[in-house]
Amino acid sequence: MNRIIFSAMATKSLSDDHHAVRHVNYQQIDRDDATGAIRGIFPQAFELHPKDDGYLSASWLEFFAGAETCCIAAIAAFLGRTRKVTAKQAFACGRVGDIKAACSEYGQKIRVIHEPEEDNLAYTAIRRYQSDNHELLDLLATDAWSRVTDAKDVVAMFGPWPRRME
Repeated sequence: MNRIIFSAMATKSLSDDHHAVRHVNYQQIDRDDATGAIRGIFPQAFELHPKDDGYLSASWLEFFAGAETCCIAAIAAFLGRTRKVTAKQAFACGRVGDIKAACSEYGQKIRVIHEPEEDNLAYTAIRRYQSDNHELLDLLATDAWSRVTDAKDVVAMFGPWPRRME
C-alpha cells in the first residue's frame, strides 16, 4: 500500500524517550475470561503483513500534548478516519528506546520515523523491521510494547468514529 506523506510536515526520527502506539485488534489481545481485563498482547500483533511493505505502522504519542489516555484517544480519532476503531480493541504503547533495544537483540537496527499523513498527522513507521523471529515478537509484546490501553477507555472520549467513505 502506498502512503502519501503529508507535505506540510517533515519526517523525523523519534527520540528514544518518546513512545510509539500500535492499534491492536481484538483477536490479538489476551483478556481474562472472567473479568475481560487485558492481560497482555499476543506476539502476532507485531507481525508484518504483505500490505505493510516492510515496515510496522504505529503513531507517535508525543505528537499530542496532555495525559497519555487523552493522547491515545487523539490517535484513535485519527485512525478512525480510515479504519474501524472499536471498544473491543486496544492500543499498545512502547518507548522507542525499548523497541530499538529489543530489535537490536535480534540483529535489527530499526528506525522509528514520524511520517505524517493527511489522515494521520501522528503516523509513525518502524523501518528496517523484520517480524520473522517469534522470540523477538514475544519480547516486543511482553516488554517493549507492554503498556496497553483498552480501547473502551478512549472510544468513550471521542468515538465511535465512522469510516470515511470515498
